[in-house]
Amino acid sequence: MKLRYPVGIETFADIIEGKYAYVDKTEAIYKLTQAGKFFFLSRPRRFGKSLMLSTMEAYFEGRKDLFDGLWLGQAEGVDWTPRPVFRLNFVDAMATVDGVYSAVEYHLLKWERKYDISPRDLNQGQRFKNVIEKAHEITGQKVSVLIDEYDKVLVNTMHEPELHEEMKRILKPIFGVLKGADSHIGFAILTGVSRFSKLSIFSDLNNLRDISLTDDFCTVCGITEDELRVGFKDGISEFAQAKGVTFDEMLQILKDNYDGYHFSKNCPDIYNPFSLINAFAEREILHRWFESGTPTFLIRMMQDSNKDIREILSTDTDSASLSSSDTMHSNLTAVLFQTGYLTIKSYDPELMEYTLGIPNREVAQGLFKCLLPIYSGQGHDSSMFAYRKIRNAILAGNVEEVMEQLKTFLSCIPYSLSKGRAESYFQNNFYIIFTLLGFVVEAEYTTSRGRIDILIKTPKYIYVMELKLNGTAEEALQQIEEQGYGEQFANDPRHLFLVGISFSKRKRNIDNWIIK
Repeated sequence: MKLRYPVGIETFADIIEGKYAYVDKTEAIYKLTQAGKFFFLSRPRRFGKSLMLSTMEAYFEGRKDLFDGLWLGQAEGVDWTPRPVFRLNFVDAMATVDGVYSAVEYHLLKWERKYDISPRDLNQGQRFKNVIEKAHEITGQKVSVLIDEYDKVLVNTMHEPELHEEMKRILKPIFGVLKGADSHIGFAILTGVSRFSKLSIFSDLNNLRDISLTDDFCTVCGITEDELRVGFKDGISEFAQAKGVTFDEMLQILKDNYDGYHFSKNCPDIYNPFSLINAFAEREILHRWFESGTPTFLIRMMQDSNKDIREILSTDTDSASLSSSDTMHSNLTAVLFQTGYLTIKSYDPELMEYTLGIPNREVAQGLFKCLLPIYSGQGHDSSMFAYRKIRNAILAGNVEEVMEQLKTFLSCIPYSLSKGRAESYFQNNFYIIFTLLGFVVEAEYTTSRGRIDILIKTPKYIYVMELKLNGTAEEALQQIEEQGYGEQFANDPRHLFLVGISFSKRKRNIDNWIIK
């Protein structure tokens, strides 16, 4: 039977009963429910957090029939006694005072009706506590509390200080219940993107275990390489046939575009499930995750940063920084990591530092499409038109045209953008433009004898570029040849171009170039 893909479906029961493709995460989810009492998990948006909580909800409600054929349905010693479940979902809550209040009120009224409680003149936090206590009393079972995307409305009101504080005021008594009703709760988990220390959930709930960076639960959301190969074997074959490529070639295409996430020191490669499912459903390499919405505040933070773009997108940091609170206001690196635009590339146990980088092509191309108009000072349509002309020239191996188009593009950068930091702006634009091309692009590529400023690989050509500020193109080309930057590609069948480029700080543009 042809696989059905659950595009836009995040309810476990709907996926199982509708016979949609499902990656069996029940073993990891069950082990999490048995590992303690209070948890917090941070993952990027649209990364499977809602489906994880829906699966937990079905387990706690004792719906064993839904788990037939899955790990949890076959495991021995599992207690299927139904327990009260209180699930709060802020995914679709409007970022207004009335919107958040109504979202909570909807759930409270439903629970009060279920347990025959008359709403009293109490705040929502007190009513939530009453419901939890009454459910425990009536059923004799401790309750499970599942809170989905707790920080959604906080992130959406980041740049409206008064409204942001009002959101905190509304949410504080709700989340504060988790400590006050501790004796009635058997399991509780909150999911979101980031942490906010000034909320009571983190200042008061001091026994909350943050599992966001732990090896034990790093694969509880997302799809691993093994899960992709086993669960989507037929889908990969169908996709490959539709695209006229081999199975392994299709797998590599999927890997380049959607893989590359790591959420702990020893985490295996993880694919973005949202992007993968959409690609399979339409048999097209789509960039739906990025298109589904990049936070405006994130682009604004990058724009306001004085750091080189390459430094921002490839950096070292420690675990305290990655999981720090209130990062949405100050820590750009942590924001990029928690929102999924950066991921862990490696870990140094001696320095206890993580090296971060962009996970895959979808994120790189989407992010740079947003950044290019900012760094170029040109509108989106204008900058994208220039980018396509450069791309076509590179595909054709027309290096003279590439350089002419780059020079024209850079000449349009307003003086105010490059004033005082010409070198940084030109290097950033080279990096952004070439990354947008969709080929393998590396800046500061390390060789045994030095670093190549820009290395570009296409199916037919390899470009080695050396950039000189206030130097000559001859000097740049001489460095390429003396350092033997092109020697490692001697056995590569692709045509090799060595390009020496000089920049003029006075002209604020490319001054000259030599191609060999």
